[in-house]
This record gives sequence, structure tokens and C-alpha cells, in this order.
Amino acid sequence: MNASTLPRRLGLALGLLVVLPGGISSIGFSQNVMSATPEGDTGISWADIKSDTYDQRSHFAAGVHRLTARLNDEISQLNVKRAGMTTDTKDWDFAMKDVMNCRDFFVSRAIEISKTTTPEAWTEAKDKVGEAWRRARLALDNMHTTVTT
Repeated sequence: MNASTLPRRLGLALGLLVVLPGGISSIGFSQNVMSATPEGDTGISWADIKSDTYDQRSHFAAGVHRLTARLNDEISQLNVKRAGMTTDTKDWDFAMKDVMNCRDFFVSRAIEISKTTTPEAWTEAKDKVGEAWRRARLALDNMHTTVTT
């Protein structure tokens, strides 16, 4: 990943905190949503939360938070691998940009679901979160098949 994109991404994340009334804590995430988990595996999958209902919003939000931490952890590992690369990295960087875009899209969908006020709207928003998660997983799978060392 190009070092010049880091300030832009941090600015986007901080901008979301400023724009949201009450900050990110108002959507059920803790303040360390951007940090990876120390153990490297959050032990959660989309299947664990995909059937949650409107009444289980807090469980769903906690699950999305853990999925975000899992995604961030995988991205951190990929960044470490990228730092050690010495050959042409164009394909890697292109695929990594897709991963970052998908991660940002997943987080934005998580923010959207927190703004819903009816069970019907929440269910529709949950489906969008699921689609964003699927896209993020596909982007990560693509990264794992990108052969650049």
C-alpha cells in the first residue's frame, strides 16, 4: 500500500467520527474499531450474526465490530507481507486497494444500519451489510491468490 494513502484513509475515518452525532460509539462500536485484535482471530463469522433480528441489534453490532477487527487484522498482516516485497508490486497494490475499498464500504454499511429505526429498514440494511462483508471476503481471497513476493 502506498504510504501516501494512509493519511487520506485516517482522515476519512476521523471524518466519520466528526460527522456522526455522538461519534462512533453511537453506532455500537467501541473507539478501537480501527485496531486489530491482538490474538489475530476474533472467532466470529458472518453466519454467527446473519440471522439476527431487529431486537438483537446490539448482538449484531458487536458481531460487526468483531468482523471489522478481523478484517483489520488480515489487512495488517497483508501490509507486513507487502513491506517485505522486493519485486514488481503493481498487481498486489491494485488488489490491496480493492481490499481497502471493500473494508471502507463494509464500515459504511455498518454505520448505515445503526441509523435505521424500523425492523423492515433494519433487515434491508442488514442484507446490505452482508453483501459488503461478502465483497470484502472476495477481495481478501483475491489478495491471497495474487502471487507477488
